Amino acid sequence: MDSKNRIMIFAAIVLHLFLHFPSQTEAGAELVSKVCKQSQDYQSCVQILTSHPQTLPASDKKAIAEKALALARKESVDTSDFFTGLAHTYPASKRVLEQCASYFKEAVTFLNLKGLKGGTASLDVHYALDDAESCESALSSGHVHIDSATARIQKWKTVYRAAEAAVIALEN
Repeated sequence: MDSKNRIMIFAAIVLHLFLHFPSQTEAGAELVSKVCKQSQDYQSCVQILTSHPQTLPASDKKAIAEKALALARKESVDTSDFFTGLAHTYPASKRVLEQCASYFKEAVTFLNLKGLKGGTASLDVHYALDDAESCESALSSGHVHIDSATARIQKWKTVYRAAEAAVIALEN
């Protein structure tokens, strides 16, 4: 067999393997789909996790959970900053809005996998949701009704639910 035929056979084999094995992105999307089955909102979970390029190359549930928690931590910081900004815009509600900023800043500390060995990771992550609900209660009891604040909390909860689903999938 001459070298030209060997090259053609080699190229055919490589092409066959390339076409018949899932790409890393396809494998990541399949893993995201499995993780998001644990979410209260499957569609939003998939959308959040697949819209961030660093999530799709994840090779296992732990990697997905770490990426999802990183997204939730970033969203918590952004939400805390948002409430700090609102406190300057709405001085009459400054105390309550600063309290909300503090709650979301604290939420960052719960969005991790430290409890994984003790089987408490999903409980730890749930404490972040408690902080968001504390903010909602503070807004309500302080009679602070700002549409953008409500929308921001809902956005945070959507990202949170994706992270929570990833942690639950990892624990199961």
